Amino acid sequence: MNHQDRPCYEFGAFRLDVSEQMLLRDGRPLPLTPKLFDLLRVLVENGGHLVEKDQLLKELWPDSFVEEGALNRGVSVLRKALGESASGPKYIETVPKRGYRFVAPVRRLAGRSVSVAEPSRAAVWRRPARVIGVLLAVATASYVMLGTTVRERKAPPPAPTHRQVSFTGREGAPALSPDGTRVAYVSDETPSKRLMVQELAGGPPLAIFSAPEVGHLRWSPDGSQLILWARGAGNDGIYILPHLGGTPRRIMRGQYLACWSPDGSTIAVASYLAGKIWFLDTLGRERRLVSLQGVRWSIWDIDWSPVSGLLTLVSSDEQGRFDIWTIRPDGGDQRSVVTLNAEVSAARWAPQGDAIYYFQRQNQTASLEKVHVRSGDEGRSGVATTLISGLEVDGSFSLSADASRLVYARSPYYSNLWLLDAGGHGTGHRTTTRQLTNGTSLIERPSVSPDGSSIVFNMGREGLANLYTMPIGGGSPKQLTFLDSFNLGGVWSADGRRIAFASTRGGKPGVWTVEADGGIPRPLASRNLSDSFDLAWSPVSRILYQQAGNRNYGELDPETSEERYLVRDSSVGWLFSPVYSPDGRKIAVAWNRRPSRGIWVIDAKDGHETPVYATSAGSDMPVGWSPDGRFIYLVEAKNSTYRGLTAPLGETVTDAKILMVSANGGDVTTVAALPFEEVGSVSMTPDGRRFVLTVYSSRSDVWVVDNFDGPPRPIATFLASMR
Repeated sequence: MNHQDRPCYEFGAFRLDVSEQMLLRDGRPLPLTPKLFDLLRVLVENGGHLVEKDQLLKELWPDSFVEEGALNRGVSVLRKALGESASGPKYIETVPKRGYRFVAPVRRLAGRSVSVAEPSRAAVWRRPARVIGVLLAVATASYVMLGTTVRERKAPPPAPTHRQVSFTGREGAPALSPDGTRVAYVSDETPSKRLMVQELAGGPPLAIFSAPEVGHLRWSPDGSQLILWARGAGNDGIYILPHLGGTPRRIMRGQYLACWSPDGSTIAVASYLAGKIWFLDTLGRERRLVSLQGVRWSIWDIDWSPVSGLLTLVSSDEQGRFDIWTIRPDGGDQRSVVTLNAEVSAARWAPQGDAIYYFQRQNQTASLEKVHVRSGDEGRSGVATTLISGLEVDGSFSLSADASRLVYARSPYYSNLWLLDAGGHGTGHRTTTRQLTNGTSLIERPSVSPDGSSIVFNMGREGLANLYTMPIGGGSPKQLTFLDSFNLGGVWSADGRRIAFASTRGGKPGVWTVEADGGIPRPLASRNLSDSFDLAWSPVSRILYQQAGNRNYGELDPETSEERYLVRDSSVGWLFSPVYSPDGRKIAVAWNRRPSRGIWVIDAKDGHETPVYATSAGSDMPVGWSPDGRFIYLVEAKNSTYRGLTAPLGETVTDAKILMVSANGGDVTTVAALPFEEVGSVSMTPDGRRFVLTVYSSRSDVWVVDNFDGPPRPIATFLASMR
C-alpha cells in the first residue's frame, strides 16, 4: 500500500492542513497568503518553543533581505485571523527582542493519501444507483422524523475569491453598481483625477468626469446615476452625474459624504464635523435637517437600508474612538451598534437590514467585519464576526444590492526618507536629492536635530511603531525606544540631548521623553493629546502638544509638568504644525481661521496673532525659519491620499513645493519643487539649506470579491451534491 503522510495540526477551533495549504476554522477555510501560511506553519510545528526572528526570516525569505517589520506585520495579521484580543496571547506569544512562541495546545494528525487498495471518496459515490438511493432515503427519513433535532451536514462554504479589475496601480475609491456588473472608480492622474466606469464582464473603462479631487462615489438604486464629491477647477461639493457622463449637477456645496434613499428620490448628506444630516431632493432642495446625538466630531460614512429604512453612519470622537450608529430618517431612535478603539472607515447595510458590514483598520491592514443589528440592543456593543482579514486597502468598499459581491481597492504602500539639498537657492544652485533609507517599512515624521547632524523618526505601522535615530547623511538606523505601543512624532530639545515623542503606552495618547543617546523613556503629565500626535519643542523649555479637538496646543514644562494654552480663543478654527523661531519669541502655525486661513505668526510672550500668508486650500504647513528669523519656510501642496495616523494629519500630499515667505507678510520665493509624487512629513536643517522628506511608494488597484459571506448550504443542496 502506497501511503503518504499528510500532516494536519489542530488547535482550538482551527485545523492547519499542510498538504492542502489550508487553514480552517470550524470547517470553514480562512484566506491566508502563502507567506502567512508558512509563518503559521513554522510556529505551529515548533509549538511551545521559542522561534527566533532570524530563523523565521531565513525560512520565509531565504533568498532575499527583508526587514524585521515585515515579520512583525505578518504576526499581527495572523493574530487577527486567529481572533486574538488585546487582553493576552491565546495562540502567539511575543518574546521581546527575540521572537515568537506558539502557546496553544497543538494536536498533530497524520492523514493518508489515496492508494490502489483504498478506494477514493469519488469511487464511493460511483457505487451502484441502488446504494445511493438507500442513502438518500435514509437521510431524508431521518430528517423528517427528527425534525429540527437533526443538524444539517454542512460542507465548508466556498472561500472568498478575489479578482483584480484594474492594472495600472493608480485606481481607488471604487463603487459597485447595484446589480454588481459595473464598477466606478477614481484614476489618480495628473493634474486631475478621472472618474471611470468599467463593465466587469470586459471592455475598456469609460472616463466620465475629471477634477483635481474626486471621491465618495455612490450609485443610485436603479444604477443610472452617481453621487460624487469633487473639488478644484471650479468644483466644490457633492454632485449627481449620469453613469455614462454628462453635465454634473451640484446638490450641495462644501460637503463630502452622501447616500441615496432606497427609492432614489432623496439624498442624505452627512456633515463632516457638525453632527447633522441634511435630506435633499435630487435638485438639491432641502427637505429637512436632523441633528445627531453624541456625534460631535468626524463622520466617516453613511448608508441607507432598503429594508428597514434606517440609516447607519460611522463617527469618531476627539479621543479616536469610533461608533457605528443607526437612526431613523426623522431623527428618532438613534442607537450605537458598536464602539471600537480601532479605525472604521466605511460601513454598508446587509440586504436584509439585519446586519452591517464595515472595514476595521488594524495597523496597515483592514478586516471586513459583520455586526448584527437587533432591536433592544441599545446601549450594548454588538459582537462582530470577521469575514476577511489582512486586506491592504484604501479604506473604502462597496457591495452589490444582494451583497453577493464586494469591491475594494488593494493599496499596499511603504515609505522612505530622502534628503533634498536646496543650498544656494536663488543663486543658480541645482537642487539634488538622495535616498537615506531603503526597504518596505513605513518610516515617518523625521525631525532634524538642532545642530543639523542627526534625524529622529518613527518606523512601524499604526498601533506599533518605535523611534530611531540616524546621521543626516545616511547610515544604519539606531533604535531608540522599545515600547510595545504606538510611538511617533519625535522632536528635539534645544540642546539636542533629549527627545519628546507621543506614545499610546498605557492605552491613551500622552507625551513622553527619552535621552537622545538612549535610555528609559518616561511619561509626562499630559493626557489630552490629539490623535494627530503633533509635537514641537521650543528653543527654551516648553513642549507644545496638539490637544484633542485640534483647536489649540498645550504648552507643557517637562520639568514641572505645568501647562498652559497656546492661543487665547480656541473657537476660531483649527491650527497645526507649530514651528518656533530661532530665538523662541515667535511661533508659525497653519491655521484655518477665517477670513485669513493660511500661515499665522503667534507672539510667544503676549499671544498676539498675525496672518502672514493666505491660502484658499488650507493645506500649507510651516517647516522652519531662516536663521535670522526674517523668513518662514513652508510646504505648499495638494492633499493626496489618506495613510492613517502615522502620516501628519493622516494624509500625504502631492504637487508639493517649498516656499519661503516673509515673517511680516509680503514677498514669496520658491525654494524647490519636490520631485516626488507622494510626500509625507518634511523637516528642515536650521540653515534652511537641506530638507528631510518622507517619500511614499504605493500602488492601488480595484479588486472584486465573491463568496465573502456565503450562507451555509441547506440539507437538500448537500444531498444533491452527493449524486
